Amino acid sequence: MTIAAIKTLGGGTMRKQMVCELLLILAFSGCTTTDINYADRNNVDTARARCVQLARTSGYEDIKTEAINRDGQAEWKVELQVRKDGKDGKERCEYNARTDRVHMG
Repeated sequence: MTIAAIKTLGGGTMRKQMVCELLLILAFSGCTTTDINYADRNNVDTARARCVQLARTSGYEDIKTEAINRDGQAEWKVELQVRKDGKDGKERCEYNARTDRVHMG
């Protein structure tokens, strides 16, 4: 092998290694961003706000929060006092801070 061939072979390997390292850095930075967003969402105020927002879009009026309980690390159960078509009622809402999903049930 000539010196030029060895330099080309070594240079290609270094480029591959740098590309792999860059991809790893990008992958882990995405995880960090998700964790920061999750930490911001995993609280009583966000659970309440998301459940009230869902109740409003479901046609409920005069929405009051009666209780909020944590169910696990990222799951929240919110009990709401609501009014729809002039009738009072209660609804349960579940909010998952990890996935940022909310549903009535």
